[in-house]
Amino acid sequence: MVLRKDVTNLWKHPAPEVWENMVRHRRHLHKHPEVGIDLPDTHLYVLQELEGMGFLPEFHLGAGISVVIPGTAREALPIIFRADMDALPIEEASGSNFRSVRQGAMHACGHDLHTAVLLGVAQDLIARPSARDVILVFQPGEESDRGAVKTLLHENLQIDDAEVFAIHVNAVLPSGTIALRYGTFMAAGDWFRLEIIGKGGHASAPELVGNPIRLGSLFVEGLHALAHELSTVNLRVVATTTEFLAGNAVNVIPTHGSLRGTLRTVSQSQQEELHSRMRELANKLGRDYELSASLSITKGYPPVVSDDAFMEQLIRIIIEQEFPSVQRLLAPSMVIEDFSYFLKRWPGAMVYIGAAVGDDPSFNHSAQAEFDEEAMKTGFALFRALAPGPN
Repeated sequence: MVLRKDVTNLWKHPAPEVWENMVRHRRHLHKHPEVGIDLPDTHLYVLQELEGMGFLPEFHLGAGISVVIPGTAREALPIIFRADMDALPIEEASGSNFRSVRQGAMHACGHDLHTAVLLGVAQDLIARPSARDVILVFQPGEESDRGAVKTLLHENLQIDDAEVFAIHVNAVLPSGTIALRYGTFMAAGDWFRLEIIGKGGHASAPELVGNPIRLGSLFVEGLHALAHELSTVNLRVVATTTEFLAGNAVNVIPTHGSLRGTLRTVSQSQQEELHSRMRELANKLGRDYELSASLSITKGYPPVVSDDAFMEQLIRIIIEQEFPSVQRLLAPSMVIEDFSYFLKRWPGAMVYIGAAVGDDPSFNHSAQAEFDEEAMKTGFALFRALAPGPN
């Protein structure tokens, strides 16, 4: 489904002073990215901004920040809004005039926009209180550290009844487009490592010893074929090798090699079969080439699954407030997100907000990725539509 309306929109842009601060937040965070779970400068920045607005945030080292903003109707169901804050270990190659000043770190997934939007929502809630309690959550360590698990231990989040919502900017969707899906929105993600050990030897005599590089190469190709075999039209399997380390001399067959990568599945049956077949592949290659091939698979993030009743509410709001561009995804995104842990606690949803720049945009996690700041207005409007003022 694609819904476009060429009419005067009813959904609300942020007030000029709120928008000015959202842009300021985004550019500061983009210039000063931090990777991982601790994020000392990012935490300090968000804390100072919230305290400057008069809030008393809850903060835990390595577990993020939360703040409760009381609503005007005490009987209303609280809603939790979450933004992730961590960057990626990438050297930025975009043309931005506020590009990262930190070597080897970049906000290539748009978490700087997520954080800026939620800070804008906090500021707006001062002037325009919500009817329902709003709990804002700023989470570190989304990319690989399961930051959500520790963040969910916040005292502010020890409630049974609530709804939860988050956005994720998408660098290749048209700017301002909302992309959503009932049920599974994003895939489950696991990680694998293959350790290959042999005797090593002279490069002139490969027939005498197994070569870890050859075995690793065959494993990569076999894994790719396996993912293709297990995929269906709307239930893809993705298996991507992202690191291959072996050798340090031009005339030596190495004794050791290692591979790492990520696995993405939508159904539990696919996940289980993929893991089983990968182990079979590693064992067979080890026997064939007389090498030790030890495969370990680490269970990662669960799938991001939206609640049907919440989605009905969200779509009704989007239609009523005439958001200009909405797209329903036919298949789950193969991206993974630890917002899935929030959705295991409370009903809610995550949606994409398009933020493409130019005619040939690069996807998230690219060193060339760029995100249109105007997309933040759509994210802001969605958050405020889910936390409106009293009638």
